[in-house]
Amino acid sequence: MDLQEVAALLNHAGMFDSRLRRLMSTHHQAAELIRPWGDALAGVPAVQDSVSWDAARAVDRFYEQQGRDRTAQYRSVEPTDILSAWAPRRAELLQRHIDPVPEADPDDTVAYLAELRAIRHAVAVGLTPPVEQRQLTSTRPTAEVAARVAATGSPIPAEARRALAPYRALPVRHETVAA
Repeated sequence: MDLQEVAALLNHAGMFDSRLRRLMSTHHQAAELIRPWGDALAGVPAVQDSVSWDAARAVDRFYEQQGRDRTAQYRSVEPTDILSAWAPRRAELLQRHIDPVPEADPDDTVAYLAELRAIRHAVAVGLTPPVEQRQLTSTRPTAEVAARVAATGSPIPAEARRALAPYRALPVRHETVAA
């Protein structure tokens, strides 16, 4: 979050908690409160639609008294509360992410790992969406791909295919039906 988003979040929290409103009664006091919050929440997005995240909703949940949780009576919301609410969403984003092959030379380990870390960090803070593994489809290959596969031929020699046929009854049946 940038400082404007943090200020808006603290203003939202101030609607629920008069302690925060008193801490931000002057511009100087508000700036002194916003700056450390901004540092703490720098890696947390204000809104992230792909995992249904809204920092204002996390503040709302903190002040909701669910079950026997009366934490909000004794202390106001803190950056750790927002960070702990964001952690599962961040984990979900990273779990869905499949690392693309970096453009850096794999022999240059430092640059290769730096690029991987940068990509993962961008996904973790919500700057870029996760790169998800593409689902295999049952559609027919394009004419270009079919021509390339036909030109390549089978990687299994014909005599080896015949020798293995008794052990591959179901795949052989599929191949004969498809042919």
